[in-house]
Amino acid sequence: MYFTWQTMPFQSPASLSGPAPQVVIVGAGPVGLATALGLARHGVRTVVLEARDTISQGSRALAMNRRSMQILDQLGVGARVLEKGLTWADGWTFYGRELVHSMALSVPPHEKHGQTNLQQCWMEQLLLDELQASGLSEVRYQHRVARIDAGDEGVRLAVSTPQGDYALSAPYLVAADGPRGATRRSMGIDYEGTSYSQRFVINDILCKEPLPEGRRLFFSPPYLPGKTVLMHKAPFDMWRLDFQLMDDQDAETEMQPEKVHARIRAHFELMGIEPRYELVLTSVYKANAVSLPTYNTGRVLFAGDAAHQVPIFGGRGVNHGYEDAHNLAWKLARVVKGESDAQLLDSYTQERRGALLATLAELTRTTIFITTPSPGIALVREAILSLSLSENFLANLFDPYATPPHDCTDSPLNTADAAGDFGPACRPGALVPDAVVGAAGEGGERLYDRFGPHFTLIAFTEGGASAQAARFAALPLRVQSFDAGSTLGRLFDARPGSCYLVRPDNRVAARWREATPEQVAEALNLALCAARTEELQ
Repeated sequence: MYFTWQTMPFQSPASLSGPAPQVVIVGAGPVGLATALGLARHGVRTVVLEARDTISQGSRALAMNRRSMQILDQLGVGARVLEKGLTWADGWTFYGRELVHSMALSVPPHEKHGQTNLQQCWMEQLLLDELQASGLSEVRYQHRVARIDAGDEGVRLAVSTPQGDYALSAPYLVAADGPRGATRRSMGIDYEGTSYSQRFVINDILCKEPLPEGRRLFFSPPYLPGKTVLMHKAPFDMWRLDFQLMDDQDAETEMQPEKVHARIRAHFELMGIEPRYELVLTSVYKANAVSLPTYNTGRVLFAGDAAHQVPIFGGRGVNHGYEDAHNLAWKLARVVKGESDAQLLDSYTQERRGALLATLAELTRTTIFITTPSPGIALVREAILSLSLSENFLANLFDPYATPPHDCTDSPLNTADAAGDFGPACRPGALVPDAVVGAAGEGGERLYDRFGPHFTLIAFTEGGASAQAARFAALPLRVQSFDAGSTLGRLFDARPGSCYLVRPDNRVAARWREATPEQVAEALNLALCAARTEELQ
């Protein structure tokens, strides 16, 4: 077995003690734990409530992209994820028995990470270990939220446990309790979007067959004509096989062991390998492309699947969740500590919902192509796939992974460029690129290693002199100076004197060809929703 599940220690209401939390988080999945860990980096104390008595079972949210790995690095768990995880870059698409497309998700030469797979149970364990080591969070398993009363001054919860009920209060609550969680339902908020009726039976199997690592997508395999099968390699000799069901098939019937094993054996036969495997877990999945209308409602904020659901095609679900956590943590910390106005939290919805809707727009074509929600679409897909046997112009339908990160260029926290001589690289709202900035070599220090729970001013000079730091010493930020002629300078389209203000979540807030302390202070005020400009001058 690739993971040992254990019943988590239970804290009875009578044994609870300690300081009151500044934030309560509902849900101890990857997003809830990442949010708590992000808040801990900013010195914010949390309590995490989880109805389960153990860590999640199965591979579930398996695939993490480069951006998620950057976030996990900053949360302190990236190295352990890489140690246990499986990195991959290749993918193959088949129609029937024929290979019709190959993809290569190569890592840009200046970046550290690529695609990484690690089962959700391991992700939860690594995040939990790091969170408990912080000393700023208490994770309570078998504590179920029964009622939520959100007022103008804070949130009060009624919590049920096997040994009695109790009340818990905090200034803010983050709901990371998934699509069927108690928070959204108790507040009467509904999702908006599309729920596709097509279902997939997901199977985690253990198999030592030495196949090349990567993602395999099978359209119309001989044993499942007209439907789709996805195959992903994971660590610890685990493979994930997702079989689309026929429209008239009953999901409960098709999840029975004899049905599942028949499909797995047929798939192994198609691949020409012996069916030597162990079935670990079977579940069912239906693609949803939905979002809440807002991710912040007064004192309650939503993150991960509690806020939105994304089809699994392209591995976007948990990756959006990690970005939610990273975007929210620094903003909520500022508000909780009284350092920013609560208006700052409105930008969380604006930025993260905007990114989510952009992803759903991109994935609609892929989702429709994979799920074929109508006979007409199924007919068109078969015609396209037939053409793909001899034509390669259809490849973009098979490659939902090659989408660049979303730029929050319309964020209210951005300062508009004062001059028009900037190129498109590193514009306000964009994620900054990574690159080696210390000693050369694979293990050299990188730009992202120098980021932390604070704003950073990246100042480019001629020769990398650090005199800029003294000019901005009175401002609540850290200055990092680099040579404008370096690799990093080229990535930033920098000249001597260029400055970039970077938020704690690694997005550019402002940029200048020449910056004064007053200009930087004004941009900080805007990015922090500060009440008075003079506070930062």
